[in-house]
Amino acid sequence: MDAFNILENSYIIINRNFKFYKKNFGHTYYLNVNDDETRFIDKMFKNMENPLSAQDKMLNYSVSTIYTATAVLVEFMNRYGIIYSDIQLEEVCKGFSVMEKEEIALTEKSDDDLKEVLLGLLTEGIDLESRKKSGSERTPDEIINYMLDMVGYGGKNVNSKSIVDPACGTGTFVAKMIERFIKGVDKTITTTMMKEKLLSYKLVRAYDMKPSNVYVTKIVVLSVLIRNGFVNNMEDVLDLLKHLPIYCKDFLQVTEKTDFVVGNPPYIRLQNLSNEYREFMKRNYMSATGRFDIYTCFIENADKILNENGKMCFITSNKYLTANYGVGIRKYLSKKGHVRKIVDLFDTKFFGAAVLPAIILCENKDIQNDNVEYVGIKSTSKKAQYHCLNVEKLFEYIEKEMKGNKSIVICGKLERNVLEISKSKVSIPSNGETWNFSSNAENDIKNKMDEKKLCTLEDVFDVCVGIKTTADSVFVKPMTEEFVKKHEFEEIIIYPLIQSFNVNKWSISWGNTSKDRYILYPHKELQGNMVAISLEEVPKARKYLEDCSDVLKRRSYLTESKTREWYECWVPQKLSKFQQIKIVTRDIVNSNSFALDESGMLCQGNTFFLTRKQSVFNIEYSSMTERQYYCFVLGILNSKVLEYYQKMISGCLYSQKYRYTTTNLNRWPIPRIELKDAIKIAEYVDRLLRGEEKESELEREIDKIMYVQFGLDEEEIFKVESFIGVTKEEDF
Repeated sequence: MDAFNILENSYIIINRNFKFYKKNFGHTYYLNVNDDETRFIDKMFKNMENPLSAQDKMLNYSVSTIYTATAVLVEFMNRYGIIYSDIQLEEVCKGFSVMEKEEIALTEKSDDDLKEVLLGLLTEGIDLESRKKSGSERTPDEIINYMLDMVGYGGKNVNSKSIVDPACGTGTFVAKMIERFIKGVDKTITTTMMKEKLLSYKLVRAYDMKPSNVYVTKIVVLSVLIRNGFVNNMEDVLDLLKHLPIYCKDFLQVTEKTDFVVGNPPYIRLQNLSNEYREFMKRNYMSATGRFDIYTCFIENADKILNENGKMCFITSNKYLTANYGVGIRKYLSKKGHVRKIVDLFDTKFFGAAVLPAIILCENKDIQNDNVEYVGIKSTSKKAQYHCLNVEKLFEYIEKEMKGNKSIVICGKLERNVLEISKSKVSIPSNGETWNFSSNAENDIKNKMDEKKLCTLEDVFDVCVGIKTTADSVFVKPMTEEFVKKHEFEEIIIYPLIQSFNVNKWSISWGNTSKDRYILYPHKELQGNMVAISLEEVPKARKYLEDCSDVLKRRSYLTESKTREWYECWVPQKLSKFQQIKIVTRDIVNSNSFALDESGMLCQGNTFFLTRKQSVFNIEYSSMTERQYYCFVLGILNSKVLEYYQKMISGCLYSQKYRYTTTNLNRWPIPRIELKDAIKIAEYVDRLLRGEEKESELEREIDKIMYVQFGLDEEEIFKVESFIGVTKEEDF
């Protein structure tokens, strides 16, 4: 029986007599909870006997984790000869002594199995989307050990150095910390001395906002101490359970200094936080910029509370390295000069995280050398040079055995799990610029492209994101041609819509599959501004929108606005911009896939569309027709050299895909291209669009011109094409 099944049993038992548990726990647990926060509970525990409110569901779930953890503790005490009474059990957990414990069978489990039950309480059985929203992920032991090694926590220093887990969850990091603590202390240490180090000196501390997580983490610590012989009577169990420095407190309000901070902070986006908490973070944290994620503030505070020469190591989402919202934490870290190492795990899937992770190491020490060690680990299809049996061996190879700046490694038994390892020394950019790290040779090519640019794409084209409705289930998903005809929607409110899958390299494909959709777009353009169409103008659409009002009116940012209507799309774009010739691309894709749209269709929010600007760059090409000019720029954008630039400045996502953003696209360098070459590129693209010749041959001619414009030699071209996966590279 795994952690989820045991937890499910606890939930059912507590549900049967919920009034008792609410009376004893309800005054301290989760007083304000909404339905959205408990959807993961509905998915986990179906067909409960007593239907509960959202608040009571969360209480039931939390008490279930407490009772499950208590059952594990009792099993450990039974195994290791710790005698207890029912009265003492009641001190541990109210009502546990009379619980139907026979329904939670643990006697056949090994000690390690019991440990896994505790550590899995926060994540087992919870779907990926719910874990993503709550910011909860369990970090594998191999990565925790790697991080603890990075800060140097272990050996004799545990006797005098303090360590903090800022968001303990169910104690995954704390378990490893306590195990290392026990190994590092003097072998003759007594239980009394051990308690003094933990309780008086508080050498291992942890924080979490959820009382149930704090309780479970304390049980994790107790179980490790019991197994190692440092707790052998019930009085010590009660004393430690009460006084262990594992606090139900927000780490962002912690100011007490420490020598080490190591952990996996929660990933929770701005929109999932209360307005009051957002304002608190913005007032107190330099990293709270844009639509920030809470983990950036955790990084900042961890660095702030380090003692001199102290170190912090976090595993977080890697988005702060390049995303717009990361500008604040990038500014903070570059100003402090504390970053020592970054390990970007990209799409390696070492654990089932809902984000793409990176490890950061910081040290509170003034040093003259500003070079930072960078390790990039990402999936590849290249031929492997080395084989590691597991993740632990992979990290050993990277740290102790790897020669040179790049290596291709199979990790594990499956050959398809091939990883490209890059190592280099990098400088942290100043003033919040994006952190796009790679090998020195690759950076040299990127820098050369920047030096050769005449301007950037931002100077030539206006890059806009497509329409974000925040209610696609109303505006887009049902809008098949049949659905539109059935409802007889007015023509002024219905438009064909380009979705991400409609965008192919060079051209748009629409109207050929059942996935194609229209968009119901309740906006019109007046004097250059987008305004909501009056529902009186569209009676057929009005009826439909009113029938969907329960969905649309949940969007408080519109219903509470004094200038917007409840039935609008969230981010409307000007019809006049869509209805001109334009270039469209997807937001997440393996390679550059820009397409020409001459039909005037609207674009969804998972695409970008580019329209021509008036600029100095255009003067040299004034003799070209509008279509000819767009074909010319389309050829530039789909070139291999600019795909290389995009992959250099954008973090790799899952399955070797890359995120195309307005910020990154605007940075693309455009070299000086003579009119005769521009006309050639436009001609090649026109032939591609007409399908006259093989794509590969025409694309090769375009690439030749672009390589010349950026001044790249044969060796640099080989590196560009190897980097983007055009050639199979065996040796470096």
